[in-house]
Amino acid sequence: MIHIHDSCRSAFARKHSLCRSEIQQRDAVRCFVFMAVFLVAACTGAQVRAADAAPSASHSGDLAAAAEAVQRISAHRGSSHDRPENTISAIERAIEAGATAVEIDVRTSRDGKLVIMHDAKVDRTTSGSGRVNDLTWAELAALDAGTWFGAEYHSQRVLSLDQALQVCRGRIAVQLDLKEEGVVFADRIVAALRAHGEPARTISAVRTVEQSRQLKERLPEMKTLIFLRQKKQVDAFLAANLDYLRPQIDWIEEDPTLLRRIRETGAKIHFDATTGTPEIVLPLLKYHPESLLCDDPGQLVKTLDQLRAKNQPGNRNAQE
Repeated sequence: MIHIHDSCRSAFARKHSLCRSEIQQRDAVRCFVFMAVFLVAACTGAQVRAADAAPSASHSGDLAAAAEAVQRISAHRGSSHDRPENTISAIERAIEAGATAVEIDVRTSRDGKLVIMHDAKVDRTTSGSGRVNDLTWAELAALDAGTWFGAEYHSQRVLSLDQALQVCRGRIAVQLDLKEEGVVFADRIVAALRAHGEPARTISAVRTVEQSRQLKERLPEMKTLIFLRQKKQVDAFLAANLDYLRPQIDWIEEDPTLLRRIRETGAKIHFDATTGTPEIVLPLLKYHPESLLCDDPGQLVKTLDQLRAKNQPGNRNAQE
């Protein structure tokens, strides 16, 4: 606390009394100015946020058209957002959610059986341990592949490719993420598709140009996809005439001709839409992809449906 000397107290009181009215007036003016500035800023911010949240009619139309152009909604390892990945439960949920394709990962057991498993080891998603390649099909098939995700999925088991194809056949297209390479592996993939799948409704994500060639020679009606991870790969894969390519977004920004060059080969654009929410999907639609991969296909279907609805005649008239 500040103490005022007695000899100054009387003068200070008189001065305080004389200035009180002036101070109150000045404070009132300051308060009024502050409130005015605050209200202007708040209104301006609200307008900016509203503009961001509600795009113009023409922009909404562009997004709606881009959403219409998405032909494939591929469920990543099935509907892996709400089911244990790469299981029958995840595939069934993807179909129920409206996905047009289910993406599954393919590896080989020790005794040559093609199995559905993303990781090289079974530890993360099953009750077992060890490398897929070191376990027999009988050992893999006995593993619990669901309890790690939730106790209610305890009955889910590791799938063979044959089993997965049989579940999908006639119901949903298939996207294979091929985790291995080689002629023997290619032969096994082709044999499984011919026996249990629908080759014309299958896309195989390959790792090299050579792997694409091996598969196309054996099964021409099957489509191929490459996840481009290095920019130096682009020309080689464009020359290989793959059906789908996933370029990196920053490459497109650096080279505006890249999308045109890809489409001139007849290839389509594939992107990862992860959660499928608007904040993820809208920036991707700028490039008009034909195919999107998503952990939550139900959410992606909802996002695209909402955008497509903006292109309906009634909505367009309302926007105008």
